[in-house]
Amino acid sequence: MTERSVRAALERLVDDGVLSPEQRDAVATAIGEARTTVPRSQLFAEIAAYVGAGLVLGGILLLLDSSWNDLDTLGKALTLIALIIGLLVGGTALAGGRSALFVRDGAQTVPRRLAAVLFVLAALCVAALVGILIDDRGDDSAWVWAVTAALVVAALGYAALPSVVGLLASAVLALSAVSGLLGDIAGLDDLAVGLGLLVLGGIWFALSRFGLSTPHWAGYGIAIATALIGAQVAGFDQMGWSYGLTLLVALTCFAFYAVERHAVLVIGGGVAIALAVSQAVWDWSDQAVGAAAAVVISGAALLGVGAVLLLRDRG
Repeated sequence: MTERSVRAALERLVDDGVLSPEQRDAVATAIGEARTTVPRSQLFAEIAAYVGAGLVLGGILLLLDSSWNDLDTLGKALTLIALIIGLLVGGTALAGGRSALFVRDGAQTVPRRLAAVLFVLAALCVAALVGILIDDRGDDSAWVWAVTAALVVAALGYAALPSVVGLLASAVLALSAVSGLLGDIAGLDDLAVGLGLLVLGGIWFALSRFGLSTPHWAGYGIAIATALIGAQVAGFDQMGWSYGLTLLVALTCFAFYAVERHAVLVIGGGVAIALAVSQAVWDWSDQAVGAAAAVVISGAALLGVGAVLLLRDRG
């Protein structure tokens, strides 16, 4: 069971009167300590497995590098297809077979984490395969379609086997795919590309809020980073868009924090506020030093007020 499902089960026991809130906290603490205590043999086995996977990948790359240029397009495609099949089959076997895929609240064992890494590698091989097939026709936008195809595979891999590495891979590929589709394929300007990335950040916020990103803090972190990148891209030609949209990201973070208390939300909101205010003051004051000093002083005063209120509430 995942941490979230355990927490939900404990809450039900408290609601039913089986456990008191104090007993719930004690059980949750004990479960957390048990999960963080990893046997030394298991730790060494996990390290060895990841190192072995890295060496296998490195060996494959060395073999390909020594003969890659001698292969024609068909030979390269067949080689990549074989790699993709091998990675998918190996990942499925490590995960526990097809019956272990697309299962919610599956235990995050060492083999399953390693399987998730293999799925990500398969997605990267798909990108290489699509890129080679399209680039052979002289299409300058081959990278866009390659990244988009890799995104589809990575998203399916994450849906089959949720993991942090799969989530991060999907986030990077989604960011690249959206920017490429809007900028290179559709030919839109920086403002439109930035707004598209901002919408993508909103989708990540929604996925995290409804429990479709695991762990939630990573999903929220991806949402914040994607939205902030979109806000900055939108203001390449006119800075006003950057700090206006960045302020919107900050307000979104604080709104979500009021509902779901994840530290990454309040930290992201604080970073977004600092970035928006700094850019706005820098733009409005024509880069005046006095205005920057005023921002520092007002920020220090606000920090002091917040600290006093927190300490008073604690007392």
